[in-house]
Amino acid sequence: MPGQFDGKVIAVTGGAQGIGFETVKLLVSRGARVSIGDLDAEALKEAEKYFNSNGQEEQIRVQELNVGDRSDVDAWIKNTVHWAGKLDGAANIAGINGPDSGENTIADTRDEHWHSVVQVNLSGMFYCLRAQLKNMNDGGSIVCTTSVQGLLGFPMTAAYSTTKHGIVGLVRSAAKEVGERNIRVNAIAPGAIDTQMVAEEDRKNITTPIKRLGKPEECARLIVFLLSDEVTFVTGATYSIDGGWAC
Repeated sequence: MPGQFDGKVIAVTGGAQGIGFETVKLLVSRGARVSIGDLDAEALKEAEKYFNSNGQEEQIRVQELNVGDRSDVDAWIKNTVHWAGKLDGAANIAGINGPDSGENTIADTRDEHWHSVVQVNLSGMFYCLRAQLKNMNDGGSIVCTTSVQGLLGFPMTAAYSTTKHGIVGLVRSAAKEVGERNIRVNAIAPGAIDTQMVAEEDRKNITTPIKRLGKPEECARLIVFLLSDEVTFVTGATYSIDGGWAC
């Protein structure tokens, strides 16, 4: 739908790679101006090069962003509003598995692993929501990325799973708080998606009803749908996109 996001300004974390990059591409193709935040400087350069080569350089801005650093997040949103004059929506996609994910039980989990994952995935999501809601126009929309692990219990990934459950709670709380402003806050819960974060064993042992990995562009289409004015009575919801994993 070309022109669907004409005049809209959207901020995207993790926007230089994977699901985030596909989301930015789709938003730009539909007319949005997008502020891309990502920790990976090289990925940001490649993303900027991609949009420049397509004549879309005026629709994007890039900034190195550590979502686990609240001053970084506040500066990114401040710079976004300075660049575009407003903020209409956001897609919060950045996250980490952590250094020991899948290797230790709760009893063996190191403090350093726990705190690093919580700081990025949960505190980082809080920092993003707080900054975005302070600066967002009424009638806006935010989509946060949780996971199938935010809906089910998983062994050996307590820190990651806990943070992803926490995101669902943040989304529901935010939706209750900003509904009067007609701001919608929703989440998507991906399963095994073909990105760098998917473990090799997940690629080999697909047990979902749909026997393949999901594609980043499939997640992007769901995110953009939830950001759009097609669903203005949907808020506080979490949408699974997992090939039937959690059903």
